[in-house]
Order: sequence, then C-alpha cells, then structure tokens
Amino acid sequence: MRNYGIVVIGYNRKKSMERLLETLDQAEYGNTNVLLIISLDYANMPEIVDTAEKYVWRHGRKIVNAYTEKQGLRKHILSCGEYMEKYDLDAIAVFEDDIFPSPAFFNYMCQAVEFYKDTEEIAGISLYTHLWNVNYQHPFQPLPSKYDTFFMQYAQSWGQIWLPKQWKDFREWYEENHEPFWEAEGVPSTVCHWRNSSWLKYHIRYCVEKKKYFVYPYESLATNFTEIGTHNKYKTALYQVPLQTDSQKKYNFASLEDSQAVYDAFFENERIAQDLNLSPDDLCVDLYGSKPVPVEKKYWLTTRKEDYRAIKTYGLSLRPQELNIKLDVSGKEIKLYDLEIPEKNRDKTLSMYQYFDYYYRLTHAKWKALVVLLLERILIRLKR
Repeated sequence: MRNYGIVVIGYNRKKSMERLLETLDQAEYGNTNVLLIISLDYANMPEIVDTAEKYVWRHGRKIVNAYTEKQGLRKHILSCGEYMEKYDLDAIAVFEDDIFPSPAFFNYMCQAVEFYKDTEEIAGISLYTHLWNVNYQHPFQPLPSKYDTFFMQYAQSWGQIWLPKQWKDFREWYEENHEPFWEAEGVPSTVCHWRNSSWLKYHIRYCVEKKKYFVYPYESLATNFTEIGTHNKYKTALYQVPLQTDSQKKYNFASLEDSQAVYDAFFENERIAQDLNLSPDDLCVDLYGSKPVPVEKKYWLTTRKEDYRAIKTYGLSLRPQELNIKLDVSGKEIKLYDLEIPEKNRDKTLSMYQYFDYYYRLTHAKWKALVVLLLERILIRLKR
C-alpha cells in the first residue's frame, strides 16, 4: 500500500484555512490512512496556529509545522516538496488555503499516481482544470476525447499532486535556475512578469525547457476561491470551475503518445500540425493571437492579421477553436501564413472577423454586462 500525504499551506487567512480543513475532512479516503501536514508561514496570527493545532484529523496522522520567521511564498511552498522524503511519502496533494477540493479528489489521486508515476515526461498531476486561459483572459476548452485526462506544459498551483522523482528533478533544475527572470523562450510574457515571490513561474519554465507536462483532468477535482492574499488584491469568481464528485469513478487515463489534447504554456494545442500534414518544428500554433512573430518557423497558424501570404484560412465557429482546423471549417478568421512569403495585408482596421473573434470568445455575455466588466477592469488598473 502506498503512503499518501496532504499538505495544507497557510499564511494569514483564518476563515480560508478553516474551510479547507473542513472540506478535506469530508472527502472520501476509503480505508487509507493519510498523513496531513499543515504548513504555516509566519503571519503573527496565533489564532491560525491554534486552529491548526486544535483541528482533529480523522483519517490518519496530523503534523503542524508553523515557521517562527516569515519564509515568503516561494520559499515556503518549495520547502513543502521536501515533506515527501522526510516522511517517506509516495505522493502528496498540495492545497493552498483558498483552494476547495472535491470530496472525490483522493480517488482520482490514487489512480493517477499509479498510472503516471513512471512517465518521464510528466512533471506533476493537476487536480484543477482551467476553463479560462489565465495568460490572456480568454475562455479555454480542451479538445474532447475518450480519455479523462489531457496534458499542458503549464504547472499547477490550484490543487496539485507531486511525486518524489518528478519533484526531485524540478528542484535540481531550480537550484541552477532560481535567479529572477523577466523573459524566457516559450514562456508567456505574463508568466515571466509575475512577481519574484512566485514559485509557479519557475515550475512552468521548467516544464517548457525540459519538455515536460502536467496531467489535467477534464472534470476538475478542485476549484479556486481566489481570495485576497499575497498575489491577489481582489476577490473574484473568475476561476471557479465545476467539480467532479464521484468518488467511485474508474478513470480512463491518456498516455502522452495517444492524446490529441496536448497543450503548450500558451494553452495552444501542439498536435494541430498533424491535421495540417506539417512538421511541428515548422509550425507555430497561435489561435489566441498572443505569441510573438515566430521568426524560426516556416508557418504560422493564427487569428492575427499580418503581412504574410495566407495559404489557407479557416472559420472560427466550432468549440474548442482547434476543432475548426481538424474539421476544415470554411471562413477567414484563422489564417495559416507562409512566413517565407511576405505579402502586404492592407486591411489594418478592426475587421468584422476580429469582431467575430470577440463575440466567439464572449458569446454568452450581453453588451451591458461587457461595459460594466470593462469599467470594472479600468478601475482595478487605476487602483493598481
């Protein structure tokens, strides 16, 4: 029987901590004893330490580790990976205090660890599922498949599973690459410009540089309250996602080789090249229109209007967006450019296709709601 642990990470949000502990107590663990580690950074709030000490964990042993000096977010979370070696654990589920796990998360955890534990290309296992491209604030939907999992070159911090070998490889890389950085090839600029207190930007960069992936479930096993904290100045429900709650579910896991739902750090599907009969080395997939001009590629598949010859165009009607390429939907919203053939695109105004692009991505929003949302975002920027 494997040894599993849960790490709860807290700082100064007492109510969030209480909610997370109550939710974990209600989860299904079968007959498995699970080690609970509550790791608290110094917050000068003894009531949080008191809450952790008094909490009764009914599913195994409990350990409270409260630092007497402030560690900072990056140092604190990175240190939590060391609990696996210290307590001889085969895997840990890691939750910051504003995360809300599904009562069925442990069933998924056990099955996923068994399936992916020896896969070299896997850097970790996510419990959360993105429905929003957090890099560029657009909806995201992975390509449907017969499997229960897909892959992203995007490490996770909103409920994740770490395994000893994967974590050890990352920490060895991190020791040589822990200096602050503001740009990195293949990493979205938004990620690169996260604060230096972020540990996640390093884990994402590691995935990109080492060509490793996180496993993601199609149905999320955790959701995010995004409460005010070190990196959040405003509470939002933007990252709330539906939860899968079947604790008896038998999962059909995808291998990296078989999956057609494999995404890079920009949330772009890396397998589209197969549908275009092109080499992945020659194609830049940029359906969100967020990547820089790919000077080292021959072809560019994008929703942007640029001064190159479009050798093929597609509509932007089906969801997810790459399905328009796979099923060859006619239209002009998506363009496949040959970067070796410059050709002046004289239409530089906001075209009907760009309007259509906005409508496609925000199809359920009414115009009055969009105006209110825009004003809200402007006020937030002004306050910052």
